[in-house]
Amino acid sequence: MSLPNPSQPNDMRDPANHPLPSRPNTRAPRVSLPRPRYAQQSLIIGLLLAFVLVFWTVQLFILMTALDAYLGGEHHLLWPSALSSLLLGALSLWLVRLIPREPRDS
Repeated sequence: MSLPNPSQPNDMRDPANHPLPSRPNTRAPRVSLPRPRYAQQSLIIGLLLAFVLVFWTVQLFILMTALDAYLGGEHHLLWPSALSSLLLGALSLWLVRLIPREPRDS
């Protein structure tokens, strides 16, 4: 029994010598579909609204703390709480302005 010579053209182990591939690829190539744009926009809008909700909750807590300090006679806490409340209010308004009013077509 002799071993086949790999240099012979009739060597069927070489894929180049097969007339047809063993399993022809007849399927369409796989294409990864991008996520829909509306899903990305709704995720961003949801995150913005979550941050606004957290900021408004903290702002309400600051208001309650400032009112308690005012009624307790601790007037030295009023200016820092007013400034931090204004800062959180401005940040919340800026985040609300980032939400698009109408969906974009592009």
